[in-house]
Amino acid sequence: MDPDSDVSLPRSTMAQKIREAFPSEMRVAGATMDLLIDCCTEFVQLVTSEANDICSKESKATMNPEQIIQALQQLEFPEFEAELLQLLEQFKQETKDIGKQKRERKKKKNDNSMTPEEAIALQQQLFNQAKAGTAPPVAAGAETGDKSQPS
Repeated sequence: MDPDSDVSLPRSTMAQKIREAFPSEMRVAGATMDLLIDCCTEFVQLVTSEANDICSKESKATMNPEQIIQALQQLEFPEFEAELLQLLEQFKQETKDIGKQKRERKKKKNDNSMTPEEAIALQQQLFNQAKAGTAPPVAAGAETGDKSQPS
């Protein structure tokens, strides 16, 4: 691979993954680490180029996981297919779960049991109690402004 190329994988991440692949008592020389990172970068570029050719032949503007898997098969790396499909399903599930959590938080945030007028009245009542020093204790988990003053 061209050493002046701007295309590369993150060195620190790749170095960590390479170290994890070797036994803990084994050291990897810097030049060896660089060579392995270059090989990984070249492999990614090869698969991406092949997948891009597949997209072009299919007149697709967006590269999807299916084209990556097809590219690996065409490049005679079918042994990666099962693991990639498993990782893809895991990614889809995690993404689905994150989206569900975001929707639940948004729904909870928007689910007000008070009208705006009631909220303003309650706020005004709490301000008046605070000024008079008769404010009720803050509910558990609620944010307080100054934690140094007793409530």
